[in-house]
Amino acid sequence: MQRSTPVETVPDYSHPTEGFTERILSSDTFTVLGDRTEAPHYDEWAKANEKRKGLQTEAQLEAELIDTLRDQGYEYLSNLTDETALIRNLREQLERFNTRPEEGAYGPNSGFHFTDEEFDRLLTEHLARSNDGILEKAKLIQEERFIDFRLDDGTLRNIMLIDAVYPARNRMQVVNQYRVPAANGKTRNRYDVTILVNGLPLVHIELKKRSVGIQEAFQQIERYQGAGFQEDTHRFFEYAQIFIISNGVKTKYYSNTVRHKHIEDLQEVRRKNPSGGSAGKSFEFTSYWADAKNNRISDLMLFARTFLAKNALANILTRYCILTVDQDLLVMRPYQIAATERIINCVKTADKSKNSDKTFGTKKAGGYIWHTTGSGKTLTSFKTARRLAETGLVEKVIFVVDRKDLDYQTMLEYNNFQADSVSSSSSTRQLSDRLADRGTSIVVTTIHKLSNLTNAEPKHPVYGQRVAIIFDECHRSQFGQMNANIKKYFKNYCMFGFTGTPIFDGNSAGGPGTTTGEVFGECLHTYTVVDAIRDGNVLPFHLEYTNTSPTFACLEESVYAEEIAAERAATPDAKELEKLAKAKAVLESPERIEAIATYILDNYDRKTNQKERDYDLKKSRTINKVTEHYVERVRGFNSILATSSIDAACTYYDALNTLQEERIAEGVLDPAKKLKVAIIYSQGNGGQLIDTFGEGENYEFPTGDTGSRMDGFLEDYNTMFGTNFSTDGDSFDNYYKDVSRRMKVRELDLLIVVNMFLTGFDSKTVNTLWVDKNLKMHGLVQAYSRTNRIFNSVKRSGNVVCFRDLEQATKDAFTLFGDTENSDGQSALDIAFTRPYKEAFEEYREAVTTLREEFGMDEGGSITVDTPEEKARYIKLMNDVLELRQELRVHDEFIRDGGDELISDYDMQGYTGVYNDIYDEIREMRKAREEGTDEGEDRTDDVDLFANVHFLTELVKQQEIGVDYILALIEAAHESNSDATEDIERAVNSSSELRASADIITDFSKEYRNTPNPGDVYEHFNRYVTERRSREEDEIVRDENLDPEETQRVVNRALKEGRRTISGKFTSLIKVKMPIFGGDPSSEDAVSKTKRVKQRLEKHLDRFMSLLGGR
Repeated sequence: MQRSTPVETVPDYSHPTEGFTERILSSDTFTVLGDRTEAPHYDEWAKANEKRKGLQTEAQLEAELIDTLRDQGYEYLSNLTDETALIRNLREQLERFNTRPEEGAYGPNSGFHFTDEEFDRLLTEHLARSNDGILEKAKLIQEERFIDFRLDDGTLRNIMLIDAVYPARNRMQVVNQYRVPAANGKTRNRYDVTILVNGLPLVHIELKKRSVGIQEAFQQIERYQGAGFQEDTHRFFEYAQIFIISNGVKTKYYSNTVRHKHIEDLQEVRRKNPSGGSAGKSFEFTSYWADAKNNRISDLMLFARTFLAKNALANILTRYCILTVDQDLLVMRPYQIAATERIINCVKTADKSKNSDKTFGTKKAGGYIWHTTGSGKTLTSFKTARRLAETGLVEKVIFVVDRKDLDYQTMLEYNNFQADSVSSSSSTRQLSDRLADRGTSIVVTTIHKLSNLTNAEPKHPVYGQRVAIIFDECHRSQFGQMNANIKKYFKNYCMFGFTGTPIFDGNSAGGPGTTTGEVFGECLHTYTVVDAIRDGNVLPFHLEYTNTSPTFACLEESVYAEEIAAERAATPDAKELEKLAKAKAVLESPERIEAIATYILDNYDRKTNQKERDYDLKKSRTINKVTEHYVERVRGFNSILATSSIDAACTYYDALNTLQEERIAEGVLDPAKKLKVAIIYSQGNGGQLIDTFGEGENYEFPTGDTGSRMDGFLEDYNTMFGTNFSTDGDSFDNYYKDVSRRMKVRELDLLIVVNMFLTGFDSKTVNTLWVDKNLKMHGLVQAYSRTNRIFNSVKRSGNVVCFRDLEQATKDAFTLFGDTENSDGQSALDIAFTRPYKEAFEEYREAVTTLREEFGMDEGGSITVDTPEEKARYIKLMNDVLELRQELRVHDEFIRDGGDELISDYDMQGYTGVYNDIYDEIREMRKAREEGTDEGEDRTDDVDLFANVHFLTELVKQQEIGVDYILALIEAAHESNSDATEDIERAVNSSSELRASADIITDFSKEYRNTPNPGDVYEHFNRYVTERRSREEDEIVRDENLDPEETQRVVNRALKEGRRTISGKFTSLIKVKMPIFGGDPSSEDAVSKTKRVKQRLEKHLDRFMSLLGGR
């Protein structure tokens, strides 16, 4: 249609339409920020749910969900079931959404309309670009939100995709049973329920009947995003920002990049995951929805009335999603959203009070957030800072940490959430400049710099401005004179604290102003360690008390009371210091430390899972100021050793290194497997540092030579990593940063500390804390919490190995900081810690017995599993054994009690071999059904039987043998002139990774056996596999007419980085350029050829990765 007048102005949405509300997560019937039971219609919803007790089919659940959404104002498009209808609706919605008031009400002859040519260009040049994928589309929604688009008449118009300023303006629609056709004309995929926002599919919901676990819904979306979402010509479903999975009674949500990275993990690491297989680490990053008191909202209809309430969902999509620099889309959890909103509402309330000038600068304009360590406080504080800066209610947001190392870490994490989003300051002068700069809205600094500023510049203009001051980990140094100075000079502040371990009367040092509430005001929101462990947002702890010697155990007991008494003294006098010196002489004796160091070395591999299978770890490197992200295969986790003093830390460092050198000299330790040990402690006043008084941690009493000792430690570190650090101020700061980075990427095995790194340091690869110091209350919880970040299915708990008697201190701390309100009668200790060893071991013994009774192994080592029902039962029993075995391996008693011998390695190979056979069969079966083949339709009943069966592939890999084991069999067979073919095939079949290489291994075995004097088996094998790889690669190059050098480069890089996928564009590989959608029907287009080449090369990688990966 023709336009009357070109309009060039940007739409003015500064005043929302009447009836729109800004309040987050509110609907007409429910306020998420309150207790769910206080919702006006909660009783009605609960009664309706009680009536729904009978079996409900997936179709019935889907219909009820749609009715619930329609009741809340969603428009239901029953006829939108294919891409043509989706595009037609998208055009109408974008036209309606971008119609300006002066253009009249949207209709056939009024409002804004695209011409056909314009809309085609909008699709091809912006919304559906052929090279854009999930991440590019997420950036368009989360960051850009507008498209600068030139109309046919030359007018430049901003096309808004989603309104983040007034989220309630966005138009919500719901569709179901959207069909994606297969190549044979049949339906390849059929999507359950999708929510369209302004015509774009931004939320996808996958449903399963109540008898099916939601992990199957998780896997269903994997299949969509792995293939189905890419089958439509324009791939609009890649716009999905949030996925929701539910079986009616259990509902969770997660972001598109959780799913996207799961797909990458499966392709790179497993490549053989059957649909419905192990959800791996990503399922652990899915979230429950909850009310502000952390009561879960699991029922789908209650979830629909809260999370999916139109205004709530619009706010979550536009205000509570963050696309990080690392291209992770983070959807905030309910407690994070609640905390952010509580702070914002607190500031708004202060602003609207009759005497706002008197409210700012008092505790009435502040409060604190109690969120446990590891629950994402940094993300919450970042979003809070951003939201406060955006409101205009304050002129500056100052984020305050209590140590320089946390200043650096917080700045990195904030700028990871959004590039250049905050400014840090290296000096008080720089801090002054940052605070004076009107263009800087968020500043990160230390409390020391901020306090120094008040002394150096008592008339700085920022003191008169309205500022929000947010303290991180406000249980520590914000309680003293520095805090008083800040409050004295800043006149119009609103002050907030974040802490995982508040100070209460029961754990305070006593006196006025010593509790968190007295300093910051009321607690605005709570999410305790018990809440986090219950929700699966952090791991439970596995705690062991270890006495290395009865002699030392008696001495520890005798001095423990004296040490604690001395620590409790507010100002230690000479008598207390003398007692501590005696305690130190016993607890830090070289003999005791050597005994503990020996225990650590003897048990390190088992505690940190070093003998289990490799996993992928994402890393980054910067070359010529360009940061490159890559994947590296690593094994096991790393650990921290917490010591009582700097002297003790130094003694431990010497003992660990000396013992390792002795073992190398004796030939019992491979030099390549020597632990990489580093040490770090505070360097103040020549190494003289006494800190954390009242924290329940031991004082540091360094001797005079600890400063010079650090020079030697740094020399070792520099030799180990090729660095050049020293004890000079800036250089030592850089050493801290380097240690922090290497701990996070698993390049250090063991870090020895006194107090540093026990608070505020987050690393998912740390799974063990060795403790040789007295801890209590918040110091204890903080230290333990270094170990329990969720990571992958191999990391089941945070291991804490105590060489002191901390049993009562642990009970006291977790009783104080564990909230049992939502624990269903369980104590905080029951939830926070793994169950007793004896209970788990008896369950494991029973599981092994049941497996052997139902699926025994005959004399030839064969296991019979015939019917589909037997296969489903077999996987269930094997999963029980695998999970219990993984849980128990960390216990010292497991080896002592012969736990590994209940199933021999030989038998386990047989059982895992059958497991992998069923695994492959179900994968092929489901793939056939997805592709709409006759075979797939014939086996629909079998597929449904396995709908609730999950394959624990990561745990299977922990039982697997590797190439070294196979080569040892081949070499032994050659030396004894025997035929080990059967043993080799059995071993290969038990490995999910080596199965793809079975023919290569078998052929090599025959060649090696028939070669006189073949030489070293490893050298022979490497030579054979390299030549075999070259021959097979040459064949692919010839068949597909590829560039040989470019192909070799791409494959080499994938092998080196341990990737089983070929990423990037393929145009450089394919010699003959082809049309994107070839004009000649008989010719092959570039898309088809690229897909086939990618599949062949990835199959090629799969065959050689386990044989040549990392080389």
